[in-house]
Amino acid sequence: MRKGAMVLVSLCLLLAFMSGTVSGWERGTHAFIAHHLKKANGPYDIEEMYGAMAPDAFNYMFTLPGLLYRDFLYDQTHHYFLKIQHAVKYGYEKASSYGFISHNDTWGADSTAHHASLTLDPNEGYVITKAKMLDDYLKSVSPDYYNLLKDYPAIALEICHNIIEAAGDIVLVRYDRTLGSKIIQIAARPKTNMQNLMVRAYAQGLTDFSQTIAAPLTYEEAEQLIRNEENNFRTSCIAYGWLLQQDEATILENVIAEFKNLAAVYLTAVGLPVPDEATLTALLQGAFQAAIGLIENDYLPEIMATINMLKKGMVKEVKPSVMATRPTAALIKSKIK
Repeated sequence: MRKGAMVLVSLCLLLAFMSGTVSGWERGTHAFIAHHLKKANGPYDIEEMYGAMAPDAFNYMFTLPGLLYRDFLYDQTHHYFLKIQHAVKYGYEKASSYGFISHNDTWGADSTAHHASLTLDPNEGYVITKAKMLDDYLKSVSPDYYNLLKDYPAIALEICHNIIEAAGDIVLVRYDRTLGSKIIQIAARPKTNMQNLMVRAYAQGLTDFSQTIAAPLTYEEAEQLIRNEENNFRTSCIAYGWLLQQDEATILENVIAEFKNLAAVYLTAVGLPVPDEATLTALLQGAFQAAIGLIENDYLPEIMATINMLKKGMVKEVKPSVMATRPTAALIKSKIK
């Protein structure tokens, strides 16, 4: 179990780190946010938590032809998220759609990570602010870090962005030791609520988009691609949930070990020299210690502020769209009056 799970964790971290589309909050944080929205209880709470993670399901498409569709699907799931609400056919799908919508990068959870922090600088996201702070700190205390990345500010910021995200879930588990087990529960469930919703919401658009590039898809192929990627994402969630159940020292040790492996791949890919193993290990240990120190006192307040914002935003932004999809019911109601 341990070896197999860590292989999946390694793959998950590598793909996340190499992603050109940087996520906002890590999946554990999105699950935590959805759980505390308290829209649903029992098994529907688990469905809502998975729905909140699911918009990132397509972030890890790095082989052709999937790579050609990745940015399109990221844009769809993070900015055209109400398509999921319109795709709901059955009552048991509502919790999944509610969680999915909460993730969005327009006014949802990701917006406080990327664009407008609620507890720090309102002109930029919490993760962005902390990534810049981490980058500045590391350049000031580590000659190895400075010499490696001083001429590559975008790469340095991307690295720090990923470290802050990973550190965020490590800190969050201090407040909810059940988070990992909850993620495993939804990932192991046989139901395909979220998968079916994403097919209805995005398969036709993906088909249409694919006709404009070098890898056209039939509707059936687009549907299968969505189902396959959701299955892969769900599987990676099992490994990630397993990791989050460990004590903090073990989580940190494993995350640093995997970042060390993938950092060599990433630095090579962008044409930078790879430090020797001892130097790279020391750099990552120092970076994660600094990242945790930078966020451990205000990460939870930012997340709780995001939850409170979402409780209001979901009522304001989602309910009008639901009514707009039910003109017949509204008309009948008006006639009864």
